Amino acid sequence: MAVKHIDTGVVHKGRKGGKTGCGVDTRKKPSHWASTSSRVTCKKDGCKN
Repeated sequence: MAVKHIDTGVVHKGRKGGKTGCGVDTRKKPSHWASTSSRVTCKKDGCKN
């Protein structure tokens, strides 16, 4: 599963309501995140691997 940051358009590995692969907490501002089936575009460790 992947989650997209709406403001930047970056797709991270992870789920809405948890943490992304690179450690971002999607619970802090849930309105800024959307679940997606798009390919991960984040280049940080944890998401890109």
